[in-house]
Amino acid sequence: MAVSVLPFVAYSSATEALVPAEEWEDLYASLQALKAHVQEYPGCQRFDVFVRAEDSGDMRIHCYTTWDTPEQLEVFLESGYTFERLLTDVGLPPAERSLVMEKLF
Repeated sequence: MAVSVLPFVAYSSATEALVPAEEWEDLYASLQALKAHVQEYPGCQRFDVFVRAEDSGDMRIHCYTTWDTPEQLEVFLESGYTFERLLTDVGLPPAERSLVMEKLF
C-alpha cells in the first residue's frame, strides 16, 4: 500500500528595506516591540529579522513573518501592524519590496 504525505506548508511574508545608519538604533528598539506584538497574533509561528550593514553604513533589513494558514497571513497583512506600517509611522523610507510566499520545508 502506497502512502501519500503532503508537504509541510506554512505561509510567510517577506519585506525588505534600506534604513539610514542614523535611524538604525531607534528602529531596532521599535522592531523588538513589533516582534513581541506580532507574535501574539493567532497563527503567528515566527517573526524573524535579518540585517546587513551596507558599505555606506545604512542597514539592509529583511523581515519575515510565518503563519499557520493563508487566512491568518491575509488578516495580518490587511489589518495587522506590519513592518511596512512601522517604517511609515516612524518616518522612514518605504519598504523596497514585499512578498507573500509559501514555506515548503
